Amino acid sequence: MKFVCAVLVLLFLAFPVSLEAQSTARQLVPDFTQLFLNLDTLPTRTYFLDYQPSFDPRGGHLQGMQRFGESALYLSGSTETHSYMALGDTQRKRIVSVDSLMPAPFRHAGGFQIYGRYLAVGIEDNQKRRTSRVQIYDLHAENPWAQPHYSLLREGAFERVTAGAVGLTAYRQKLWLLVANWDSRNLDIYTCPKAEFEQGTGSFDLQISLDASKLPRSDWSDPDWNSYQNINLFTDQQERLYLVGTGRDGEGNQVGDLFELQTEESPPSLRKLASKVFHPGEPVDFKAAAGLVIGSGGSLELLGAPYQLEGRTRIDVFSSHDK
Repeated sequence: MKFVCAVLVLLFLAFPVSLEAQSTARQLVPDFTQLFLNLDTLPTRTYFLDYQPSFDPRGGHLQGMQRFGESALYLSGSTETHSYMALGDTQRKRIVSVDSLMPAPFRHAGGFQIYGRYLAVGIEDNQKRRTSRVQIYDLHAENPWAQPHYSLLREGAFERVTAGAVGLTAYRQKLWLLVANWDSRNLDIYTCPKAEFEQGTGSFDLQISLDASKLPRSDWSDPDWNSYQNINLFTDQQERLYLVGTGRDGEGNQVGDLFELQTEESPPSLRKLASKVFHPGEPVDFKAAAGLVIGSGGSLELLGAPYQLEGRTRIDVFSSHDK
C-alpha cells in the first residue's frame, strides 16, 4: 500500500548511484574509532523536508534513519495499523513517498541499517511482543517492499524475540546481522556467507547471543549500557567490528555509544570504547530516529530526526572532522 503517489522506478532514476558510489558500508575506513571521536556534537548541517500528511501516524513514531547515495534518506516508522518506510530527498527538500511494509500485528518497524544495496529492518508485534520478522530488502529491486531478499522469523518469550534495532555489515567474508530486542536487553548476532547472501541462496545462522546485564564492564570507558533506539554495525581496515548505539541515557542526554564486538574471545563480548553527548535542534530526538553512515568521502555522519513526519521535517546531520 502506497500513501504518496510515486513510481518506484522513477524514484531510482532520481537517485542514480552505482553500488560502489552509495555502498557506504563497503568503504573500509582506516580507523572507525577516530571517526567516531571526531564527530561534531552540534549539527554540521540541517535539512528541512516538506511533507504532505498522507496517513494516520497515531500509535507510533519514526524509529530509524539511513542515507542511501548522496540525497536519499530512508526513515522507518510505526503506527497502530502498519509499519512503514518513508523516503526523503535532500536535493528536492521533501518527503517523496511513504510505503507500508507490513500490516498489524507487525506494526513496528524499528531502527535499521543499509549495507550496500540492502536495507535490514526488524518489524515486530510491539503489543504482544512475542514475535518479529527481520526483513532484508534489495533497494535496487523495482519494488523493494513487495518481497524481501531475506526474511528471518523470530518467535519466543515475551520481549526476548522482538527486533527493535537491527544492524548489518560485512566482516571476514560474511554478512553480520545484529538484532537487539526490547530496550536492547539482548543482542543476537547472525551470520551468512557473503557470496551466498548476494546470490540469495544463503541463510542467517545465530552465532552469538549477549545478555547486556551480564556483560563484564571492568575495561569499559564507562559502565553504562542504554536502551538504544538504533544500533549500527561497522568495520575498518584494522579488521575490527564495531557497533554504535544511539538514544537517550539515564539523565536524558542524547548519546552515541561506541563498542567493539570482540568475536575472538571465549565467550564473545563487548567492550565500550567511548560515549558522546550530542545536541540536536528541536524537535530532533535520538530516542525517536537516528542512524550512522559512512559518507562517500570516507567521513562519518550521524543523522537525527523528530518523532513524526511534519510539514517541515527537520533532519540534523553531525559529521566527523579532521583534528
